[in-house]
Amino acid sequence: MKSIKYISIFVLFFCANILNAQPDAQDIIKAVQDKYSSISDGKATFTQTYKPSSGSSTTASGTIYIKKKNKYRIETKGQIVVTDGVTSWTYNTSKDQVVIDNYKDNANSFSPNKYLFDYPVNFYSDLEGEETISGNVCYVLKLTPRRKGSVKSAKIWIGKDDDIIRKIRIVSKGSTNTYTLKSVTLDAGISSSKFTFSPPSGADIIDLR
Repeated sequence: MKSIKYISIFVLFFCANILNAQPDAQDIIKAVQDKYSSISDGKATFTQTYKPSSGSSTTASGTIYIKKKNKYRIETKGQIVVTDGVTSWTYNTSKDQVVIDNYKDNANSFSPNKYLFDYPVNFYSDLEGEETISGNVCYVLKLTPRRKGSVKSAKIWIGKDDDIIRKIRIVSKGSTNTYTLKSVTLDAGISSSKFTFSPPSGADIIDLR
């Protein structure tokens, strides 16, 4: 009986240590912060799925480029979105139309840098479990805004072995956007010229500045 008791205590102690060894959401956040604070830029191919609250979903794929700070470029088949952190350009290739506006960085805006460079500290974070994304085992974090805004909730999938964000899902009022990142390259040496945009000759320009 005594040996069984000791075995039971050992099993409980062993299991407790396994549970304690599992990272929590804050451990994962810290690892992501450390990863991305040490780099200056990155690029990746991606797939985006947009699903409105009513109606069918649409899917697009393309390439995303990011650079500290607040610079990004998103290229898809029908659209190019560019910002240098001051001005934003949205070019609709089928309409040959460019919308120019001031870059807005507020609680209701979305930019890749908020999720890839500046982890959203204005969200409550919970570890939901693990899931494999494109062959990479990922932690799944659920994010809940601390204050009301257009973003109702979000989920982020983070590589368990490399601390790289592999997938982002954002639930906003009226729609859900899901981005799955592939072929991620960090510190790619991207020129700052990638984050400015010159409208094509003859394009319809709408300047909202």
